[in-house]
Amino acid sequence: MHSTAYAALSDENWPMVKERFFNQRPVTSTHLIKVIAPLGAENAAQVPVTLQVSNQQQDPIKSIYLFVDANPIPMVAHYQFPLSFNTLALSTRIRMENDSHIRAIAETEQGELLMATTIVNAGGGCAGAVAEDEAIVRENAGKVKFQLNPPYKLNETASATLQIKHPMYTGLQTDTKTKRLKPAFYMQYVDILFEQTTVMKVEFNVGTAENPYLNFRFDLPTSHHHTHVDKVHIQLSDNEQKAVTHTIHLTP
Repeated sequence: MHSTAYAALSDENWPMVKERFFNQRPVTSTHLIKVIAPLGAENAAQVPVTLQVSNQQQDPIKSIYLFVDANPIPMVAHYQFPLSFNTLALSTRIRMENDSHIRAIAETEQGELLMATTIVNAGGGCAGAVAEDEAIVRENAGKVKFQLNPPYKLNETASATLQIKHPMYTGLQTDTKTKRLKPAFYMQYVDILFEQTTVMKVEFNVGTAENPYLNFRFDLPTSHHHTHVDKVHIQLSDNEQKAVTHTIHLTP
């Protein structure tokens, strides 16, 4: 099936997805958000996507839902921002099973829903075969790398990168040894705290690519400016209810 047919399938799926997540609430297209992704993805299991949010000082965005209409499970992730960013850019990597619209639906503090979309041609990223050793996979699952990209001051726009080691099994992949479907096993929730202040919460789903990656540029409101951030806490939990907290010390 060619891309125009899949795009049509994507359009057919969206009203059902919208109804499930937002009921009868109106969703308005906006130029305040941009979804940036390649038109044709080289690897459907690792499709780079960047969300850019323009200045939202009057009605800040408090969360963004990321959807791929034609995926078996359309919601890729839900990013929540407890603080009011003036600017925000968020990059991640996702899976795509078919050519599809990618949609970012942002909810503002006043409850308005804003939508931005793009179309990406890619296929086969949610299924396929899995050959990893289960014991090694589970031993490494949940390890993190976190970096605040210098120079860093909390009263200016900052950049941070988070990488999580995890297979993000979709439940649609075949185990090459057993020839059976691999049960879904994925990182589900991540909280990022600077000292005791939550900067971002993420609810991942299986449309997020293996080894979840987040790069985000942001600024914090004046009320949360601090002179020093010595510790960053990364709180993780997976769909099997296993939880772990990593603390990164920024200063020796």
